[in-house]
Amino acid sequence: MFSRASWYHYLNEPSHKSLVSWCVYLSIAVAIVFNMVEVLLVSVELENTGQEIGSDITTRWTCLFTGIFIVDYIMRVWVAAEAPEMHGATSLKKRSTYIFSPMGMIDLFSFLPSLVLLLSPELVSHDYSFLKLLTAVRILKLTRYSASLSILATVYRENFSTLFAATIIMVILSFTAAAGIYVFERDIQSEAFGSIPKAMWWAIVTLTTVGYGDLVPVTLGGKLFGAVIMIAGVGIAAIPAGIFASSFVRLIRERDRELRVSRKRKKLSQGMKASIASIDLNSSERNEVEFLIQEYGLTLEQATSVVDHYRD
Repeated sequence: MFSRASWYHYLNEPSHKSLVSWCVYLSIAVAIVFNMVEVLLVSVELENTGQEIGSDITTRWTCLFTGIFIVDYIMRVWVAAEAPEMHGATSLKKRSTYIFSPMGMIDLFSFLPSLVLLLSPELVSHDYSFLKLLTAVRILKLTRYSASLSILATVYRENFSTLFAATIIMVILSFTAAAGIYVFERDIQSEAFGSIPKAMWWAIVTLTTVGYGDLVPVTLGGKLFGAVIMIAGVGIAAIPAGIFASSFVRLIRERDRELRVSRKRKKLSQGMKASIASIDLNSSERNEVEFLIQEYGLTLEQATSVVDHYRD
C-alpha cells in the first residue's frame, strides 16, 4: 500500500475511490485556498498601510501549509522514478526531468518564497512582500486534480505549434502597425507616438480588439491606417479563440465518450462475469472465455465453443 509505486499513483493519478488519494487532494486544496486568502489580505494590507501586518496565527498557518508543500515536493521527486512515460530511463533521469518540468517548477515555487520569508523574517517588508504574492503560483497545482484544467493544458500542448505561429504573426503585425502609426502621428502626437516602441502599446491594443481608447490617431492618414489595422486584428485575434474553442469542445466530447464506454464495459463485464460463472468451467477456462469476449468481441456462446474445442 505504501510502496513507491503506490505513492506515485496517489500523487499523480488521484482517484476519489482511494482514501489516501482523497486525503492528499484535500490537504493540498485546503492549503491552496488558505494561501489565496492570505495573498488577498496581504494586498489589502499593503494598500491601506504600506506594509504587511503579520500575526502569530498567520505565521503558524503559513509554516503548516509551507511544510505541506515541501513534503509534497519531496514526495513527488521521490516517486518520479516510477514515471511510466520514461520507461528504461534511470531513476536520476526521471527525477531530473520532473524537477525541471513546468509542473516541477510550479511545485518548487509553491513553497520556496514562503520558506525564504520564514527563514528571514526581516525580509517581510513592503519591499519584499512580493515574495509572498509569488506563492499564488500554488493555484496552478490544481490542474492535477481538475479535469477541466487538465483539458485546457492538453489544448495548449496539442496546439502549441499553431498558437506559436499565430503569436509570430501577431508580433509581425504589431511591429508593422506601430511603424505605420508612427509615420502618420509622430509629428502631431509626439508623446504617444514619438517612437515605434511607444506606438507598440496602441498597436497591440488595436490588433487584439481591446480598444482602451487612451491613444487614438487624429490625422486622416492615421485614422485610415488604424481602420486597416482594426480589420486585420479581428481576424488575427479570432485564430487563438477558434483553436481553443474547437479543441476544448472536442476533448470534452472525447472524455465524455470514454466515460460512457467505460461505464458500458463495466456494466457488460459485470453481467458477463455472472453469466460465465453459471457455466460449468474451471477458473482458467472462465478467464479464457472472458478474454475472448473482451478482446475479440465474441459472444458468450462463441467464446465457450472455442474453449470447449481446444479442451476436447
